[in-house]
Amino acid sequence: MLVGRIVGRTSPEWFMFEVSGVMKKMDFIATRDPEKHWVLGRIEGITQERDKAIARVSVIGYTDKRGTVRLPKMPFKPGSFVYKADDGLIKKVLGLKSSGLYVGLLDGSENLRVYLDPKLLITKHLAVLAKSGFGKSYFIGVLLEEFMENKIPAVVIDPHGEYTSLRDPNRKPEEIKYMPIFNIKPNGYKKELQIFCLEKNLMVGAKKLKFNGKLNYEEVFEMFPFRLTANQMSVLYSAVQDLGKPEYTLDDLRKQILISSSKAKWSTLSVIDFLKSTGIFDTSSYVKPSDVVKKDMLSIINLKGIEPDVQQLVVYKLVKDLFEARKQNKIPFFLLVIEEAQNFCPERGLGGEAISSDILRTVASEGRKFGMGIAIISQRPARVDKNVLSQCNTQLFLRITNPNDLRSIMDSVEGITRGIESQIKILPIGTCVMVGLIDQPLLVNIRIRKSNHTGAPAMMPERIKEKEEGDILYFYPKFLEEDVKKNIIKKFEQFKLVYYPLWLLRCKFVTEEGEKVDNLFVDGITGELVFLRQNLLTRTDGLPRLLRLNMKDKAVLLYLTTYGMSSFENMMKMLKISEKDLSEILTRLQSQELITKEEKEYESNIDLNFEEIIENQISETPVNYKYAGDVLPFKISMASTDKVLDLFNPEAVERKKCYYPYWLIFYDDGSVDVIDALTGEKDERLMVEDVLDGLSR
Repeated sequence: MLVGRIVGRTSPEWFMFEVSGVMKKMDFIATRDPEKHWVLGRIEGITQERDKAIARVSVIGYTDKRGTVRLPKMPFKPGSFVYKADDGLIKKVLGLKSSGLYVGLLDGSENLRVYLDPKLLITKHLAVLAKSGFGKSYFIGVLLEEFMENKIPAVVIDPHGEYTSLRDPNRKPEEIKYMPIFNIKPNGYKKELQIFCLEKNLMVGAKKLKFNGKLNYEEVFEMFPFRLTANQMSVLYSAVQDLGKPEYTLDDLRKQILISSSKAKWSTLSVIDFLKSTGIFDTSSYVKPSDVVKKDMLSIINLKGIEPDVQQLVVYKLVKDLFEARKQNKIPFFLLVIEEAQNFCPERGLGGEAISSDILRTVASEGRKFGMGIAIISQRPARVDKNVLSQCNTQLFLRITNPNDLRSIMDSVEGITRGIESQIKILPIGTCVMVGLIDQPLLVNIRIRKSNHTGAPAMMPERIKEKEEGDILYFYPKFLEEDVKKNIIKKFEQFKLVYYPLWLLRCKFVTEEGEKVDNLFVDGITGELVFLRQNLLTRTDGLPRLLRLNMKDKAVLLYLTTYGMSSFENMMKMLKISEKDLSEILTRLQSQELITKEEKEYESNIDLNFEEIIENQISETPVNYKYAGDVLPFKISMASTDKVLDLFNPEAVERKKCYYPYWLIFYDDGSVDVIDALTGEKDERLMVEDVLDGLSR
């Protein structure tokens, strides 16, 4: 599909083109270079200036006869056609895999599946980062389904007990009906799943998680690096030396410490007693690494309801045992998933040092050599140890807006450009940016889960519906919840985002200079034309009343609206209307209060400046996904826009439903403010009654 022509300066690495179709940032495009190669590029940004939208493209390259991706040797020619890239070219140039772990569809395509290479995940490590509620755990659920279906072992540290739902098939009707889009069916994984719990939170069907109670010198000291004072450490060290054996139980240590003459022995005993009270050590019945990592099995370590200190202790001991077993090749290659990673390997200086920090740093730096991969999951990247985060060569980002977290990502992860950073800030639920899978970052729509889950779906039904219909666009809000809260000065009851309906009319006109394309927006509730005035959306006043007039009445009103005040004689001359007919027309228009007579001249009462409307259109480009909010229904049908188009008489037109975002703030005193979600300005021109009426429908 043709989407524009190259304009301005170009190079072999980049070019710009004037957009003539609906395109958005991160979309793939195709064009020919001077040597006639089909070249793939990606839109890095789009700017709008009056009637022109200009996209900047970063060139990815073309494939030569050997399948090697190469950059063109010559700059692109201005005037060359630009097309939306087809799936075949995208797959060929990007080198997308056709097998592996199926996690979703490339954004903008219904056919291009995105697969992750399990070997790369295990040898390169993975980081999944996003703010709370934007689909981290949902994606990991998708990934674990693929691990089980491909018979690859994995172990999940599950602090909240949310992955046990993988046992049962997805029975959510609102998700099942969209599964055909991803070509999947509901499935449960009881046979492929085993759950381990501590005795304190043991659930039906789960196995008790206990570790070998015979501990070595290194383990005893590493489990309490910050709990012990210098005197306590001395007491413990002496007890270990006096025992004189490589391994010992907590009871052995306790008896030996009691013999000590140091006053610090009592506080040291309290630390040993804490270890015993956890109930995670046993000398006769305990879980071996080979029990946890089994071929074709997923093991979930359910730590729901367990104190944070004990959770860290469990993670330390489990990871250490698994790493030692993997180095000795006693267990198969596997992936270790760490949920809420900021609690188990926190950044130094942000929340202190966790008992499990050192072993996770070791696995992150050395695990790939031994076939033990690690997946770090966190909603606060800035609070995760940078040494661990930087070792994750495959990264998956859902929406992140916190400046500290974004800065941490930019500092720790290779391949993150400013363009990708800005995209991460506005990602909708269920869409992610993948870095490290191939040379290019990918925008991916995560597939629906086959198994049951307790969270929100990765791709909301309204987004999928938009994808199917292909005719609905949204202006994405720039001012979000946190921005709105900062500016509220009165006591308020609640605030919500609503989408106001507009018809987008993309009109092509033929002028003396050639063809040009202008956007017109029609209010989907009132039928007025919409344009910008002083940084706020403004509606014309009286357009629907004008359109209801007969041809002659409409001609007179349009004349007065366009040319300003005019005398009776001048209108007769310019419009070539008889004195009798014009007198009757003016009388009718006056009775409807559409015009006013000032002495001997007549003036229009409607606000309809065609030049202003054309020159001051909305500069933002709408996209085909939305931020969470209520959608107001259309009152104006598509057919009703025909009369609007008759005023402009374009050569061709493309019509789409479009929605503009507003924040409604409901105050305790019963008043309501409307805030433009693109500009952050208070909009006193919008009829609040129209919005509230739409919400009640």
